[in-house]
Amino acid sequence: MIKAAAFTTPRVLASYVFLLGMIGIGAGAYALREAPLQPPQPPAVIATQLLPPPVDLAAPGAPALSAPPAAGAQPPMPLPPTMAQPQFDNAAVSRVSRVYLGPPPAVPPNWPNRAPAAQASPEPAKPPAIRPSLRPASFQAAFQKGAQPPVAPMPRATLRPRLRPDGLAAPAPAALAAAPTFGVMRQGACPARLVRAVPRRAGSAASAAAVLARVQDIDGTRRDRVLEAEIRGGNMPAFLRNLVPVTLAGPGPDGRKVQITLCVMPDYLAIGDDRNFVRVPLGLPSAMRIATDFDMVLPTPQMVDLIYRASDVRLQPSPMPPGAAMTTTAYFQRHNTTVEAQRRASGGAAGMLVSGHKKDVVLTRRLSAVPGRVAIYGWHRRNGKPIQPLSTVHGAQYADYSHGIRLVSRNAVLDGRQVDLLALIQDPRYAALLTKEGPMSPRLFAAK
Repeated sequence: MIKAAAFTTPRVLASYVFLLGMIGIGAGAYALREAPLQPPQPPAVIATQLLPPPVDLAAPGAPALSAPPAAGAQPPMPLPPTMAQPQFDNAAVSRVSRVYLGPPPAVPPNWPNRAPAAQASPEPAKPPAIRPSLRPASFQAAFQKGAQPPVAPMPRATLRPRLRPDGLAAPAPAALAAAPTFGVMRQGACPARLVRAVPRRAGSAASAAAVLARVQDIDGTRRDRVLEAEIRGGNMPAFLRNLVPVTLAGPGPDGRKVQITLCVMPDYLAIGDDRNFVRVPLGLPSAMRIATDFDMVLPTPQMVDLIYRASDVRLQPSPMPPGAAMTTTAYFQRHNTTVEAQRRASGGAAGMLVSGHKKDVVLTRRLSAVPGRVAIYGWHRRNGKPIQPLSTVHGAQYADYSHGIRLVSRNAVLDGRQVDLLALIQDPRYAALLTKEGPMSPRLFAAK
């Protein structure tokens, strides 16, 4: 009784009635989901007046079909024509309840003299292409009649850099364009007086092992100070004082043949004596100060190529795994052991002109544009091609195991007479024999 009384509450009763109604609608829609759809029947015609009773035409005395109606009688109202049956499509039927939604929208008839619509192609239509199509031939012909100049097609965009067109090529410097071809030979002599500024090694000088033990745990500027002091004090192998001539011959400013002889160290700067020595890398400031003290200069990249061509011993480069240890003292000691094993295996004696085992710290005009950097170049393979192209990516204090310092005397010989090498490098008539960059300012060779 309590539950029955609860259903009599108006609000609850209305809710249950609504729920039952929705259930009924849903059940009806579910039952009709598969029932065939029937078009709606045309509306019944309702007569506005009573029709005469039906007449049996077969009875005797029945009027004929063609007989006129009786006098005073009105003819019956004509029936309306039968309505056209509506056509159904998917758009006229709800996909949920499949209830008929009405006839489709009216379609206007074809206009007179209008061509019938094209028949649908059995093949599926292709999506429009993104690439533009060619111009029609008629349009191209009309375009050509206007005498317009042909337009070159635009190249497709690409991220790969392309060579500069010939018309935009930068003009080569005069000294570079006129770079001569010349030969290299081991000819001439380097007198002992050229190394008068290089101190001799004292008998009390520390061994290479003792010096390197002091710098084992330091690098950079602190290590350079120790090694620079040792070398400027003469603690270096005696064979480095025996300079080696490298003579190049080529056309001079007036076309006649000229010869220039350079006197170069046979190997890279090292600590120790002739039997136990270690080649040491240095930053650019320390290398420049040592060169100035010894009345020498660092080579240019072209000089490095000339020295390699004139070398008695050409060693194969022996790169070590790159990493943070490249600049440590232990790393260049290990590399020196490898190089010495190569030199002995090749039969080369200490004091012979040897190359190919180090990159050179060089001087270049690029240093004027990027001050505070060091330039390196070389480490030639057996085919004469260097592993390291000219680079100025490192700071001036940077030095790793692959770097070497080879010095060249400022005293050179031009056609039998003594000249200053710096004067030749800044002379436009002879600079092309020593560098590919044209005349170089002597400020580049000044110690920092």
